[in-house]
Amino acid sequence: MANGEPKSYSSNLQLALTILGTVTGMIILIIGVTMASRYAPKPQQQPLILKIHSITMSGLNVSCFLTETRWNVTVLFANRNSMLEMSIHGFESSLYYNYSNPISCAVVEAMHLGPKKQRLVEMQFNSAQCGEQQPYVDDWVLERIRKDEIKGEMSFVVGMKLRVSYRTGILGWDYDLNPHCPKLDMQLVPSTGNGGIIFDHPKICLVPL
Repeated sequence: MANGEPKSYSSNLQLALTILGTVTGMIILIIGVTMASRYAPKPQQQPLILKIHSITMSGLNVSCFLTETRWNVTVLFANRNSMLEMSIHGFESSLYYNYSNPISCAVVEAMHLGPKKQRLVEMQFNSAQCGEQQPYVDDWVLERIRKDEIKGEMSFVVGMKLRVSYRTGILGWDYDLNPHCPKLDMQLVPSTGNGGIIFDHPKICLVPL
C-alpha cells in the first residue's frame, strides 16, 4: 500500500491541475468574449466619422485631358469613441466626375487617431498622385466637363476604400470600409479654370461597418 500512495497522490494532483487549468481557460475565454462584445465597434455606432469641409480646383484644361488640373479636398477624420484607438492604413482615393467616371487620384498617408481625437487632412488630387497609370477619361466625359465649365458649375465625388484597425488594450479588430460620400457641387470663376467652395455645413460621408 505504501508503494501505491505516491502514485495515487501524483494522479490526483495531475487531475486537480488539469481541472484547474480547464476552469481557468474557460474563465479567460468568457472574460475575453465578454470584453470583445462590450468594446467591439458597433454598426449603429461606427467610431469613424468623415466630413468633407471644402473642395477647390485649379488649372482646369480639358484640352490637356485634365493632366494639368489639381483638386484639393479637405476632409476631417474623427474618432468619436472614448475607448478605442484607431489606425487608418495608407490608401489611394479617386475623384469621380458625376459618381461613375474617375478622373484623378490622391494618395493619403497612414494616420492614427486616439480616443475622441480628430485630424484635418488635405487630399491633393492630381496626375502625379496617380503614378504611371492615369485614369482613362472618355471623350464624352471631357465634352460634358467642357460644357459644365461654360455653365460655371461642376460636381465631383470622392471615393475611398479604407483598411481600419481598432484597438483597446489587447483586443483588436480590423475592417475594410467603403465610405459613401455625397456629391460635391462647386462654382467656377469664369475663364480661369479655377473654382471651389467651403461648405457652411460639412458634407458627411456614410461609413458602414
